Amino acid sequence: MRTSEHRTGLWRLSLEQIEATVADHLGNGRVSGNQAAACLSRQVSMYLAKNVGGWSTTRIGRFYNGRHHTTVLYAIEKIERLRQTDESLDALIEVITAELSPRTEGCFTERFQPGWTTALIEAVTDRDLKDIRHLTTEGNWKGR
Repeated sequence: MRTSEHRTGLWRLSLEQIEATVADHLGNGRVSGNQAAACLSRQVSMYLAKNVGGWSTTRIGRFYNGRHHTTVLYAIEKIERLRQTDESLDALIEVITAELSPRTEGCFTERFQPGWTTALIEAVTDRDLKDIRHLTTEGNWKGR
C-alpha cells in the first residue's frame, strides 16, 4: 500500500498530512482502542480527509488501522452534527483547515478577521467551564 498517494479534493493533501496536522491539535488518532481523545482526533481527521482531501471512505478506513468504510461515514456525520452545535469544535476545524490550505502556508491569520483568535479562545474556555461545572455538580469530577 502506497502511503504518499494523493487524491484531488479542494487541494491535494495526503492522509499523513491531514493526520499530522490534526494530531498537532488533538493528539494522535492512529492508535488502537477507543479512548475519547483518540476517537475525536480520528473522527476529525476522517472528516477532513473526506471533505478537504477528497479521499474515499474505503481508503480513509484502511489508513486508520483497517476500519470499515461505514465507521468513516459515521465519523463524518458525527463531526458534521457537532460542528452545528459546538462553536469551539467548529472554530478548531476552521483553524486546522486553514493550516492545511496551501494558500496560508502555516499562517492562517490573514484569512480570518481580527479578533477571531480571541473569539476561539473564549468559545473553548466557555465550553470547558461548562464541562467543569457539569462534572462538579454531577459528582463525576476526578481531578481531570
